[in-house]
Amino acid sequence: MTSGTESFWEGKNYLVVTDRSKPAIKLTIDELKKRGMSVKVMDIKGMDTDKINANPEALSFPVEKVVIGITAVEPADIIRYLMDKGCKDMWVHWRTDTEQVRALVSDARGNIMIGRCPMLYLGSGLSIHGMHRMIARSLGKY
Repeated sequence: MTSGTESFWEGKNYLVVTDRSKPAIKLTIDELKKRGMSVKVMDIKGMDTDKINANPEALSFPVEKVVIGITAVEPADIIRYLMDKGCKDMWVHWRTDTEQVRALVSDARGNIMIGRCPMLYLGSGLSIHGMHRMIARSLGKY
């Protein structure tokens, strides 16, 4: 049986929002591409909210899943914007969720996952991420 966190990674079209503050986001992008997924990256480093909201190319292809790994601006603002554009399935990188993000988790308009690193699910083999997965499973935190 596949959990919701595992099935998130079975999509075809991903938008990854980054400000380059979370190194695992680069690994996530690489792993999704390696698995043959369509990946659009929205790098918001140095952008203010108006510029971010005016970035139409981020949604220029079907977006099925969104991965958010940012610390420079409030992630909830990005989530609200993407929800208004029809994005419903989002993953907020571990340690980037905020009070505002946690308040949105119960929003009926979308499915927002928080509290986990994407590479816990995308990492393979004997990598640090594979070891992290093994430990998380053994502690019941997978």
